[in-house]
Amino acid sequence: MLCDITEAAWYLGYASPASLYRLLKAGLLENYVEMHKGQVLLRMGAKGKSPTLAKRVRSLVNFKGGHEMFMFDPTEPDSIQKMRDRYHMQCQQKLTTKQA
Repeated sequence: MLCDITEAAWYLGYASPASLYRLLKAGLLENYVEMHKGQVLLRMGAKGKSPTLAKRVRSLVNFKGGHEMFMFDPTEPDSIQKMRDRYHMQCQQKLTTKQA
């Protein structure tokens, strides 16, 4: 599963994509980057022996007390539900925007 950086940050439980941008700029997520029509996308799942993006980010970032990262794995039922929730949230936002 490929996500843009903002969407990947949402799936991982971040309030903003700043941490992912920092890791990308430092070259620490090169194995997870895919380009599609000029857009940077991140591979969320594992490929070969590489861990999921969530596990890689968790290994690179020092977490502070109150923040808990969601260990997103596209093959897990909890993650699939999170994808459904995001889809429904986006549909709801589109409907609200059209009605306004």
